[in-house]
Amino acid sequence: MSMSRSGTVRANGQELYFEVHGEGPPLVLVMGIGYDATLWTLAQVPALSEKFQVVIFDNRDAGRSSKAAAPYTIADMADDVAALMDALAIKRAHLLGLSMGGMIAQEFALRHADRLQRLVLSGCGAAPARVAFDPIRTWNWVKANDTSGEVFACQQFTWLFSTAFLRNTAAVQQTIRMLTSNPHPVGPEAYSRQADAYLRYDALDRLADVKSPTLVIVGDQDLLTPPWICREIADRIPGCQFEIIKGDGSSHVVPIQRPDEFNQLVTRFLVASDPALTSAAGADRAATGARGATTKMTASV
Repeated sequence: MSMSRSGTVRANGQELYFEVHGEGPPLVLVMGIGYDATLWTLAQVPALSEKFQVVIFDNRDAGRSSKAAAPYTIADMADDVAALMDALAIKRAHLLGLSMGGMIAQEFALRHADRLQRLVLSGCGAAPARVAFDPIRTWNWVKANDTSGEVFACQQFTWLFSTAFLRNTAAVQQTIRMLTSNPHPVGPEAYSRQADAYLRYDALDRLADVKSPTLVIVGDQDLLTPPWICREIADRIPGCQFEIIKGDGSSHVVPIQRPDEFNQLVTRFLVASDPALTSAAGADRAATGARGATTKMTASV
């Protein structure tokens, strides 16, 4: 995994930390609530940077990026992405968003359609503002009041990971050590600002205006954004492709727990826009084989 450059740029009033890995068509990865770009380096960056110029970054109020001085919206965070692309001299790119990152990617598609090639959404909804009670509201309260961090970790792991993972004590402890060793943790105030942006988001009635080819991926065992929530998005975006990854590890963090299948789906979809990459992707699919079951559908509108 070669990193060609990294640093911090001024973007939309924020200081955003970024990394660029690999060469090829630009692909920007957008992380979810409360986490920084480090999670992308576990499984996505090594695989996807073989064919794409992968850009990862810390959202405002996360990791090495600046802390916001006031409340903001998902639209503001989408504008952060556009400004980051400006700073990196990227005119157009593919976007891949996970969880809240998928909401940011949706909003980018609506606000900056001319900057977007293809869109991949994983484990995200489009209208948390319509829900009376959302787990993120609970997480936000726990984050602010749990001084030990144990209850917050329990909430996160229960909703985000699969049952098979939770039954693997060694894997759970290893993951906890990895997360707690992060030198740039998200504090309660920053988390609350991200949570407020998340909880106020509603793009469901605007998704028909998304013009870019779109793929929605969800894990069959995703508790936070189950398949029917993700299917709701796919049904609203014209021509959207919909994929369900099934079996052990098909959780909300399916990119981490089932990386081979996830990365193969993403690569196959993105290279369809570039004939030079299509033949190489075919060889990769043959190598990947049938290591995991997926269900494929094309949404109709």
